[in-house]
Amino acid sequence: MRFKINFISSHSFSIPRDYRRYFVSFLKTVFTRSGFYENLYENKKFKPFTFSVWLGDKFEIENGKIQTGEILSFLFSSNDPIVFTNFYNGVIDLKQKRKNIAIGEGKVEVTEISLLPPRRINSNKVLFKTIGICVMSDPEVSADDFHKWYILPTDNLERFNQVLNQRINMRYEFLTGRKGDFFLKLTPLSDEEFKILKLSPIISKNFKTPIKETIVEHYEGFVRGFRGVFWLEGEAEILQFIYDCGLGVRTGQGFGLLEILSQ
Repeated sequence: MRFKINFISSHSFSIPRDYRRYFVSFLKTVFTRSGFYENLYENKKFKPFTFSVWLGDKFEIENGKIQTGEILSFLFSSNDPIVFTNFYNGVIDLKQKRKNIAIGEGKVEVTEISLLPPRRINSNKVLFKTIGICVMSDPEVSADDFHKWYILPTDNLERFNQVLNQRINMRYEFLTGRKGDFFLKLTPLSDEEFKILKLSPIISKNFKTPIKETIVEHYEGFVRGFRGVFWLEGEAEILQFIYDCGLGVRTGQGFGLLEILSQ
């Protein structure tokens, strides 16, 4: 289940490149207003949601900062109806009371909240596209080793899939209370598949390969992740879980939201 939130500002404004933390704060405000904050943020290892932000059609980077447009959008996704309901109630409260929300150097106001049409996965193989960035970390590597701690499919696909299975099954079991015993396999597009996809507007012309390494600033540090298009195979139940709750780690901080291209 997904909601789209539109924000408006009286003018464009600048925010640091480390902008996701402001939207994490927005979420905490939302769940505080709905009375659900402690359920999600007090000693909870995993979050049953993911999100991504669109910074406006005037988005550009100037002098190390991001210049936004007047209209911003926020996509929120979860598989948990209780979380979903509390998110909706908190956002409605902000909208009705016309509360200003501080985002970097600017202030925005919620203008619209809309429920997006549900997408049900009924296949064991889905072509996904990232919305934003996906992040995966290898628990067997020291976090001090930046380029090995954060692992991409293009680094070592076999090891990436091992980590993918470990991370997703652990998160599934924690959030659902059911045994996580699924097998998943990520496969990058072949050169021919990618060439065909590049003829459509589905993927940015800036992409030279199906999966692109992306390093972003986050909480005054850096995170290494990836954007792109790829096949993901597994039981429909776990693919639906990934679609609803995000792929990888740090989903509650604005990473891991996916779009279904085909199944």
